[in-house]
Amino acid sequence: MILTNLFLLFGVLAAPASRNFDATFVASVEDIPAGLHRLEVWVPLLQDTPEQIIKDLKIDSSYPGEVRRENAFGNSYFYFSTESPKPGKLEIRVSFAAQRQEVLHSRLVPARGGLLPEERARYLKEENLVTISPRIRDLARRITYGITTAEGKARAIYDYVVNTMTYDKTVPGWGNGDTERACDVAKGNCTDFHSLFMSLARSEDIPARFVIGFPLKPDAEGIIPGYHCWAEFYLPDRGWVPVDASDASKATDPKRRDFLFGNLDPDRIQFTVGREIRLDPPPCAETLNYFIYPHAEGDGRPITPVAVRMEYKNRALSASVASAF
Repeated sequence: MILTNLFLLFGVLAAPASRNFDATFVASVEDIPAGLHRLEVWVPLLQDTPEQIIKDLKIDSSYPGEVRRENAFGNSYFYFSTESPKPGKLEIRVSFAAQRQEVLHSRLVPARGGLLPEERARYLKEENLVTISPRIRDLARRITYGITTAEGKARAIYDYVVNTMTYDKTVPGWGNGDTERACDVAKGNCTDFHSLFMSLARSEDIPARFVIGFPLKPDAEGIIPGYHCWAEFYLPDRGWVPVDASDASKATDPKRRDFLFGNLDPDRIQFTVGREIRLDPPPCAETLNYFIYPHAEGDGRPITPVAVRMEYKNRALSASVASAF
């Protein structure tokens, strides 16, 4: 009986941490021009993943629309088109309840069937800003020299990005996720960090993908004014393994840096996956570099600026919710 109780106690202590909250995602088109004949807006939506459960999702929009899903990455979004829109600021509010679980490397398992050939090709290919240029290939070879396993190579690339890049939003050009710029200036935000990681991983034949959402503060409630992104690489025996190189670069504790290779805290929420995203109907931009901001067009031309924020408030995590993971 004593051994059984100790085992149960250890199991409780070892369970992944979870966070349960109510939130509202606010997507804003800041200034719709007067005199438009037609307005179209695409708004990213979040959905269930192995690490998060989304419930009671409601969309509050001045104009009726529909929820759609793009094919390549499976991202969900709200789309509407309207004639003679009201000029000025437009807000679309998406409210939801979320349960987010800590991701632990030791608990990762691949999805049934593994990575399909078309998925592998998608996450190994060069993209407009996630480049696989000769200097990226050469850099990846030097970083991973003598390492034979995919996970070992990914760790060497992660360490290189964490130790070489500086989190900086003062040098112009940050935030586009441009691998070549990251190599040139070794500075940027989370988008730039993870573009470099993905390019280097793909150069070594390791599938890698981009994930974007929002961070959460330790506070029980608050407003998050901007997005956060991370990356994942694929291992046949583990599935998608997360890395957060930009958060790791800010950490002074070596344990925190080590944790963010293969693990994620529950203080975040995922919205969309991928770069160069094609929506339906296709906007005039054809593809979106990444998809966390609303995309708006008036008479076939992009409308800017746009903005996002997330308002959240914690609530207690029930035993029934915790068991759902």
